[in-house]
Amino acid sequence: MNKMERHFISLFHIGIAIHHFNKHSERYLGLSLVQWCLLKHLIDMPAVSAHALAKAVGIHPSSLTQTLKRLERKKYIFIIGDPQDTRKKVISITRSGKDILDTTSEKMNNWSKGLSGLGNELVSIQSYLEIQVSKGQDWS
Repeated sequence: MNKMERHFISLFHIGIAIHHFNKHSERYLGLSLVQWCLLKHLIDMPAVSAHALAKAVGIHPSSLTQTLKRLERKKYIFIIGDPQDTRKKVISITRSGKDILDTTSEKMNNWSKGLSGLGNELVSIQSYLEIQVSKGQDWS
């Protein structure tokens, strides 16, 4: 196996590990990393549209649908009609959502101390991947 193949396999394993971390985090902390991130954004963006939330988080709005439904079922957010445009919905965090976010953030903060030495490397990998995707890299 050459160096390039090892890098792609490492990225694959990182993706799998993040998936497992999300499942574990939701089961034991009450929020997945994705849900935690959305609630963190909702703290600073009350009554936001799904489109604006997706843009702030950096994902496609259709990717939010299932996560928002889960958060709403847990009563961590509420979704209501936009009074200015009845075709749109606005999303806000609930008191329960703020409480679980505070609890989970504290636990994640303690856990993340082990990541402190990886900060620069993680930012570099993220930036590199974002640049490759934004360039519309020719994969043919």
